[in-house]
Amino acid sequence: MAAEDVDQSRLSLLRSSDPNYNDDDTKISDLSSEQVEEVLGKKPLPLRWWFRLVAWETRLLWLLSGATIAVSEFNYMLTFVTLIFCGHLNALELAGASISSVGIQGLAYGIMLGMASAVQTVCGQAYGSKQYKAMGIICQRAIVLHLGAAVLLTFLYWFSGPILIAIGQSQSIAEQGQVFARGLIPQIYAFALTCPMQRFLQAQTIVNPLAYMSVGVFVFHVFLSWIVVDVFGLGLLGAALSLSFSWWLLVISNGLYILLSPTCNQTWTGFSWKAFTGIWPYFKLTLSSAVMLCLEIWYNQGLVLISGLLSNPTLSLDSITICMNYLNWDICFMLGLGTSASE
Repeated sequence: MAAEDVDQSRLSLLRSSDPNYNDDDTKISDLSSEQVEEVLGKKPLPLRWWFRLVAWETRLLWLLSGATIAVSEFNYMLTFVTLIFCGHLNALELAGASISSVGIQGLAYGIMLGMASAVQTVCGQAYGSKQYKAMGIICQRAIVLHLGAAVLLTFLYWFSGPILIAIGQSQSIAEQGQVFARGLIPQIYAFALTCPMQRFLQAQTIVNPLAYMSVGVFVFHVFLSWIVVDVFGLGLLGAALSLSFSWWLLVISNGLYILLSPTCNQTWTGFSWKAFTGIWPYFKLTLSSAVMLCLEIWYNQGLVLISGLLSNPTLSLDSITICMNYLNWDICFMLGLGTSASE
């Protein structure tokens, strides 16, 4: 074959065999990613094709990341809505809920989310190498470790009042924060289950169902919070328990999808005792992942704790919480985008 023919064949996937075919009418969206990679690995394309390929790749990225961003944002919005309804009570209870949400709940969520990032790494490797049965065992092993961490964090939640006082917070705010934190104890165990399950599904690029479940639970949580706080007047403890209940709805919906959906038939083959083997090597991996992500999340939470040391801590905490909640939207957006990039 002549050299010219070889060069032309390298673009054959992007051009029609019809000599009258116009390159401008070529649809890259009709090609698979493997076909595009094959073309890119050969002779460089004309400049006009690079713009089309960039647009094609960007479109695919946003289609994939849109769902993961929605999951991250709406999961965070559960806490955001709860704090909004705590603001319907009074300034002191909002301050207590805010410092407990950021200082206690944020600490636990950072640990759980950081540990769960190892699930996506290992499951992604297993999925790429087509070791589908190993993915379910990895998810179960992660749940075991997360539940162990949840047991330890339970003591932090229960004794959050003395801990907040020990770091310089006022007694009145610490008392309200302890009430809110104790109502969030069931949420810790929901974290321990749903974080690995969501990463297990995301490693298989099952993202749209997760987004639908997150949006549905969020809508229900808004209604539930209104009923609990504004209608029945159950106060700070009721707001915290409603948040915990909504997170358990996420656990139930994610678990039912894994157990019942045909898309998980190969990756979830049932509970196995193998999940209790290889705990220590996996723990070292999750520990390093948790430290990396927690350091990124915790640095802004320190601002809220410091604001509680100012002369008017109630007003300071209420004000900075509003600002930090908007910042957390951006953080969750980038976390969702980063999660999709690793899929």
